[in-house]
Amino acid sequence: MTDRAVLDHVFVHGRTTRAELAATTGISKPTISESVRRLETAGALRATGTDQTGRRGRIATFYELAADAGRVVAVEVNQQGVRTITTDLIGTVLATERRPPGNRPVTTAVRNAVATAAEAGSGPVRAIAISVANPVDPVTQEVVALPGSPFPEGTLRADEIGRDVLLDNDVNFSALAERREGAAREAKSFAYVYIGAGLGVSLYVGDQLVRGAHGLAGEIGYLDSSGSTLASALADQGFGRSDAPSLDIDAISTTLDQAAADTVAAERLRLLGVTLGRAVAAICTIVDPDLVLLGGPAGSRPDLVAEIRRTVRAAAPGPVQVEAGTVTDSAALRGALLSALDHGRDRLVKAVAES
Repeated sequence: MTDRAVLDHVFVHGRTTRAELAATTGISKPTISESVRRLETAGALRATGTDQTGRRGRIATFYELAADAGRVVAVEVNQQGVRTITTDLIGTVLATERRPPGNRPVTTAVRNAVATAAEAGSGPVRAIAISVANPVDPVTQEVVALPGSPFPEGTLRADEIGRDVLLDNDVNFSALAERREGAAREAKSFAYVYIGAGLGVSLYVGDQLVRGAHGLAGEIGYLDSSGSTLASALADQGFGRSDAPSLDIDAISTTLDQAAADTVAAERLRLLGVTLGRAVAAICTIVDPDLVLLGGPAGSRPDLVAEIRRTVRAAAPGPVQVEAGTVTDSAALRGALLSALDHGRDRLVKAVAES
């Protein structure tokens, strides 16, 4: 527990002294000194120099995470290809890469991307987190292929990529990013609604993510909407792609861009907001969250947020706050990285305990 407290401080604050560790953790100086010695011997910490403390005769030794303490890799797989980011356990970026879609099986593409990413930096790769557009079975850690899905799922399994691999849905990772660093930090419960090429919801009750028995909780594209699915209803309104069973982001963006000056576009926007808003209101009726966050390339657009908010307030049985998410730069990849860092740091603490 002491080693974890010391490392947690270093993960957040970086370079530190034993006196600072004792002051911030509340752990006695002798216990801190023993922990620092143990962590240094195990290769997790390294001394980086000394400086005067300001008190006569006293010199402080500074410590920081060892350069080879470990790395983590986060991966995002979607219609645009494979994107990776590699960081050390502090979170300092070591390498990033984008690979466009190719003809190779998705498992091969991800393996190759991970292998390249793992070449950055030094020390062991302690965790790999992979974001995919389809749901993931929480027991088998296998991607669930949905009927008519346009997303690259193949037969991807966590254990086929490597050790210490975390595989999850992109909406869940996006919601994690909002929970940890975005607009949901203070919410007791919230629903994150992704509106992009696909539709999805991630629900947090407290700090517990609701996955469902098969990882299918939140697949709102399959909700009934006037005799068809929600995704089909949106396609019938002209917001679906003709070449794939997914939403047409360009069509939605064009409608949003023209709505202020074009009455036809304004009516299309209103209808889009009503259709999506009713689905969000249904979620609120069942789980009554404190907050609904809208994300994705279309979901965070202000005009669409306003239309959905208007419908939800009229249809939901109680008050609910509807806002745009604030983690907008690849929230799924950011959430995957946060998850990889959590698990990678745990692996480091375990390695020290076993050394």
